[in-house]
Amino acid sequence: MNKTLFIFLTLFCFLSGGTSSAIADEDHKPYVGSKALERMKQLAGNWEGEGDFGKGIEKVKANYRLTSANSTIIETFHMGMPHEMVSVYHDDKNKKLTMTHYCAVANQPKLVLTGLGNNKMTMDLSSDSDIDVAHEMHIHSFAVEFDGPDKMTQQWTSYAEGKKAQVVKVTFTRQ
Repeated sequence: MNKTLFIFLTLFCFLSGGTSSAIADEDHKPYVGSKALERMKQLAGNWEGEGDFGKGIEKVKANYRLTSANSTIIETFHMGMPHEMVSVYHDDKNKKLTMTHYCAVANQPKLVLTGLGNNKMTMDLSSDSDIDVAHEMHIHSFAVEFDGPDKMTQQWTSYAEGKKAQVVKVTFTRQ
């Protein structure tokens, strides 16, 4: 009798768990965000590019992945390299695109949207970013030009000791 009851309860829990999971998925509609976030979502997938990071032209791989009911984009830059970095894009409470960049120099500058045109988007360091601008090397601005559905050019500007240190342009093609 105990064995039969155990099998019944196990089967019941298994089946009801599957049902509640399916119901939960129905209640969570994909997020529709700001115009800037919706534009960034179109980057989902794998990309390869080239850029000069200070040592001549280097190849770089990047991946864009949607998560959290399509409300967040995770960018992985320099995929598979020791200096791999991650940036997380999402709308803030006012539906303004925000990005936190988890940098290889071990800090996390927060950038916010400052411009959005038909094919270009710019972001700059947020005033509430946890960066010592005068002393800490950090990514200070980011721009992306959308050169069609399968090409883009990114520009990353870093600052050190309070002034512009390096501008890196990377031209990407979707894989």
